[in-house]
Amino acid sequence: MKKLFLSLIGILLLGYMGFKGVAWYQVNEALKRAQKVVEDEGVLSWGGIGSSLSGQVSVYDLQYQHFSLTQSIQAGRLTFSTAAAPELLDAISGGPLPGEWQLQVEHLHMALATPLIRDWVAPRNSAVQAGLVNIPCGNSALDIAALMQLGVTQVAMDLQLEQSAMLDDTGGLGLEVNAGKLGSLELRAPGLRLDTFGDDAEGFDEYGGSVALVARDGGFMRRVAAFCARESGLEIDAWAAQATRVFSERLVAQGFSPSDQLRALYKVWLRDGGELNATLTAGDPLFGLPQRDVPGEVVPLDPGVGNFDVFYNGAQVPDLFVRYLPRSEPVSPVTSTAFERSSDNGGDSLRYVKANPDEARRWLGKNVRVALSSGRVVEGRLSGVDDRRLEVTRIVDGGEVAYPLANSAITLFEVWRRPGDKGLELPSRPVAEPAPDDVQETAPETQTELPDAISDDTPPAVQSSP
Repeated sequence: MKKLFLSLIGILLLGYMGFKGVAWYQVNEALKRAQKVVEDEGVLSWGGIGSSLSGQVSVYDLQYQHFSLTQSIQAGRLTFSTAAAPELLDAISGGPLPGEWQLQVEHLHMALATPLIRDWVAPRNSAVQAGLVNIPCGNSALDIAALMQLGVTQVAMDLQLEQSAMLDDTGGLGLEVNAGKLGSLELRAPGLRLDTFGDDAEGFDEYGGSVALVARDGGFMRRVAAFCARESGLEIDAWAAQATRVFSERLVAQGFSPSDQLRALYKVWLRDGGELNATLTAGDPLFGLPQRDVPGEVVPLDPGVGNFDVFYNGAQVPDLFVRYLPRSEPVSPVTSTAFERSSDNGGDSLRYVKANPDEARRWLGKNVRVALSSGRVVEGRLSGVDDRRLEVTRIVDGGEVAYPLANSAITLFEVWRRPGDKGLELPSRPVAEPAPDDVQETAPETQTELPDAISDDTPPAVQSSP
């Protein structure tokens, strides 16, 4: 009996040690594969690896340093859990994920710094400028420097991704993010199942069902509103109204006119924060936001996919939609009013003249008119150029708004100039940075107020301007 008992203990001990060894090896190999995947973009490192017979494996002290960032992304602990040990071993060895699992990331954090993006990357980074949310704060948009002045020195959160059994409407994939004083976010995608991790995850990109979202700001938006209003020299309500106008302008630039209720919701959220509960539609460019006056060539969203229901602090918000603006025909130099008027006064008068978008750097600081493939025409001062987009700045209430326009969407590019004007000389090879005096001669001055009078160099308004 004693020998049998000792044998059982030996078998259990060997089984336990075998499980721990296999789990450690498989996780370590998976992390090495991840290192190989990101080696061209950054460095991934970790501390220890632990596991449990209950179907759980943990990685401690994860750190990822992207080459373009000055700060690293760190996590205290990453834990992957399943219902049983066999399912865990199958999943971490590269097999399919089980029907139920959970991934937890504890104390995921990154310190904020200025600059956060390294100098050699920053000129090409336009993620913020390209988005609809561009919150004015003082003389610029809300950025990392403003957040640090507000007292936000790092972004820290706990994250949980959970796959639950799809037996009822509550099943599917869920994500919870708790960022403490910065707020929290919950996402639920009923009917979505993630079979594998990585780029080959099946079903994730193709999912087009409903997504339930709950966002709580935890009082952060009130702090932002008070800070940015003070920096802008405005009352909080006036600042929120200005930010809402900027939001509307950026929507109009993309061919949409927001409803009064949509503008009001955006303003109230910026000013007061609170809880926002919405049902969105995955796969739709506007996340299921109702659209009116849809052009014939645009395929409307299937009304059976889902409903765009939004609740603010528990009360439903009706009449949230955008309206398609009438498409304007691209204005050619031959038919433009400016051309006809200048032709009567002589062939060397200022007018809009067609130019090559690839040579847009010649016209930095000039007023331009850009027609897009969507049918919209954007007019303003050419304030920035890179390999992928142009930046056109327009004067709006309270300051200026820059509109990034992708080169691939430009169908017509015109410059307000005399026909003989060749613009700035483009260097044939990389040259040294110009002296400050040269910059002053070629770089446009920032205009923050409307001129008292319209001079001959001011282009006429375009009737179809957004």
